[in-house]
Amino acid sequence: MTIIADQRIAESHLNRSAIIYIRQSSAQQVKRNTESQKFQLALRERAISYGWRNPIVIDDDLGVSANVYANRQGFQNMLTQITMEQVGIIFCAEASRLSRNSKDWAQLFELCAFFDTLVADIDQIYNLRLANDRMVLGIKGTMSEMELSILKTRLREGSIQKARRGELRFILVPGYSYDHDNKIVFDPDKRIQSAIKLMFSQFRKHTSIRQLVQWYQTEKVCFPVRRIGNGNKIVWEIPMYDTISKLLKNPFYAGVYGYGKRKIIHEYKDGALIKKRGKILPYDQWQVFIKNNHECYVSWEEFLEIQKKISNNNPHWDKNESLGAIRDGLALFSGLLRCGHCGNKMYVIYRSKQKVSARYFCGNKSGVGPKCLSFTSKEVDKKLCEEILKALKAYSIEAGKEALKLFGSENKVKIKIAEQEVENAQYQAERAFEQYDQADPKNRHVASTLEERLNSRLVDLNKAKEKLSNVKESIRILTDEEKDMIILLSKNFESVWNHEKSDPVLKKRLIRLFINEVIVAYDDTLKVLKLVIHWNGGSHTEVSVKHYKKKRNNKTDLSLIEMVKKLSRRIDDSEIARVLNMNDQKTPQGMDWTKDKVINFRRVHRIRLQIVKKENVLTLQQAKQYLEISNNGINSLVKAGLIKSNQVMPYAPWEVLKSELDSETVQNAVKNLKRSGVLFPQKKSKKQLSLPFDMKPNGEKHD
Repeated sequence: MTIIADQRIAESHLNRSAIIYIRQSSAQQVKRNTESQKFQLALRERAISYGWRNPIVIDDDLGVSANVYANRQGFQNMLTQITMEQVGIIFCAEASRLSRNSKDWAQLFELCAFFDTLVADIDQIYNLRLANDRMVLGIKGTMSEMELSILKTRLREGSIQKARRGELRFILVPGYSYDHDNKIVFDPDKRIQSAIKLMFSQFRKHTSIRQLVQWYQTEKVCFPVRRIGNGNKIVWEIPMYDTISKLLKNPFYAGVYGYGKRKIIHEYKDGALIKKRGKILPYDQWQVFIKNNHECYVSWEEFLEIQKKISNNNPHWDKNESLGAIRDGLALFSGLLRCGHCGNKMYVIYRSKQKVSARYFCGNKSGVGPKCLSFTSKEVDKKLCEEILKALKAYSIEAGKEALKLFGSENKVKIKIAEQEVENAQYQAERAFEQYDQADPKNRHVASTLEERLNSRLVDLNKAKEKLSNVKESIRILTDEEKDMIILLSKNFESVWNHEKSDPVLKKRLIRLFINEVIVAYDDTLKVLKLVIHWNGGSHTEVSVKHYKKKRNNKTDLSLIEMVKKLSRRIDDSEIARVLNMNDQKTPQGMDWTKDKVINFRRVHRIRLQIVKKENVLTLQQAKQYLEISNNGINSLVKAGLIKSNQVMPYAPWEVLKSELDSETVQNAVKNLKRSGVLFPQKKSKKQLSLPFDMKPNGEKHD
């Protein structure tokens, strides 16, 4: 190969490596635009023609954009090799391939000029130590950056203008497709349409998304899920929570065409700019929001009701708290009561794990003074249920008739779903058979694959038929006596409601259909709880329930304050609560002490927790470890009066002076205790006879 000479190439450059930098902006370009890769790889031959023997190809940044937010490992690796003076020249198809932002341009220029590294594109070779070359390459870089900005602006504005006409195409949610005129229409697959309608109808019956997902899992009902990629095909499967949640919150099903739903957020983190998509904005902040753009599965008003229902199930901690999802428990009006004194929501507390006893209490979180209200749920729930039964009495028979119709319609829905699964499995099996029938039997590789596919489709068909058979067998048709019994029970709806086996969860669902909120206030004069029922229809009803507040002795004994003051200088709040309970001391309200009650007591009486640590004072445990004796040993020293143990009050920690432990008397007693097991050595009696040394115990002499 003929070597091409260039005055900018010196021997020092040829002694270093030549780098061929290859880059494409996206994965789609890497996959589809293969000619660009071949063109950039051809630069290796050009490097060899200039005299470099083994050019290095860096293709780590294929599919990575060169904007300021991208993390290009290949580009960073190239800069590292430049600083190590290992690179003589960089070949690229265009100067814009190296960078699309000024920051990387300036860094590349500075390093190449300092370490004498050349840059080459398809036009010429540049020496960045030369002012003219640096100017020409800089202009190319600036034009490239400006070109990218202009292209982005044009594309973005073009997309917005097209979206404002409702013509910008994107991947549609299940239940919709594009027709030949590029219009959004219902998916022609009736099974998909039925599945979407079923999702909304079932959510009307359930109180939360979680319960709806559990229904799908319990009934083994499949749902159409669109898999992004490989043609964005629809897959039938048991839906997950996120799938149902996203679809129920999507206004597209209400005929709304939206664009620009999220705001792009730019953050500077760990020395790099990061671009990410924020949360979905409110509808009035979308760039494009078109109502009635296409056919809808639910009306806009119904969609807003669904969003309100979902929002009420989510926990909020401001004054306008949500109702919360319906759960087990006897408190039927949880989430519906509001304190008439402070305006805060009222919450429920159960006294046992079995939830057989419930109590409503005010959610005042100011921390000053007692809660506004607190009362048991039994009488209040009973009174409010009486008002609901009065309102429903005139419609109970009609409700019984509707229940019979609903029972039959649910059976039809189950059968229809199973039949559609059979039809789909039958179609897939017939299609697989046609493919297998058209295959050449001699080509065993193809025929065996098609045969396996056909067998799999036949297995699916048998499962679908078996499921349809099971559904039909499980469906029970009501007899005339059972229908008459339902009508009779609807006439005696009050007895059904008050029956001990009636489901409290179902009661709560019904209650939320009728009642928006209940305001509760206590009348100290009449000794009653006044309840104002705000019905969903806009009417209000006022009732009252007798309630007597327990009298509490709020006068605090001064001796108790002094006890807490002394203890707060020595032990923490949990230990203070333990000591007070051991001494049968009660709170001013006559209750046992807890850590939180001690903290609140100190706050009210302005007692600071100041544990003063004295170097010369040890606890009983520390004194035992210091002397290296047992509990009985330290107790013996105390009983003998050798050391003094000070206590603020009984059961409080002991305080022992270290100087007493170091005294000669205590040290000698400890030595005797360790040697003989007693504190003081016993004196021998003068009358006691000693055994002669040369005598054995039996009186015989030693040999």
